Amino acid sequence: MHTGYRATLHRDIPKYTKHAVGPMFDRLLPLYEEKIKCRSKERGQLAQPLEIHDFDWALHPGGRAIIDGAAEVLHLSEDQLRASREIYRTRGNSSSASVLIVLDRLRSESQKAHIAAASFGPGLTIEMALLKRCWIDER
Repeated sequence: MHTGYRATLHRDIPKYTKHAVGPMFDRLLPLYEEKIKCRSKERGQLAQPLEIHDFDWALHPGGRAIIDGAAEVLHLSEDQLRASREIYRTRGNSSSASVLIVLDRLRSESQKAHIAAASFGPGLTIEMALLKRCWIDER
């Protein structure tokens, strides 16, 4: 008797994910920028609008093709995906929770103020959050 589950992935999943992540980011970015403006001390305009390259990416490392596809369509640098690639290389795909492992890595390594986290799940669902790093002044 076997317990647990066995996931099977269709070979077209990387194609679907790479075409889904860009539109979701584009939809979230204006809402994220508005929240930042509302919470800033100046309550005005951002110095300049944020762009995709202002973010480190915690991408669910569901496979090399998924990471490569996102890098291709979003024009992400290797530096932006270093944590996602490292976690995939060292730990593999741990299902949708993999993105949390990548976020933990970025917590200690990233110097960017903004992080885009994206995870993919069954039936090809996508979840994305745009996060702002808060630094604690240790005086």
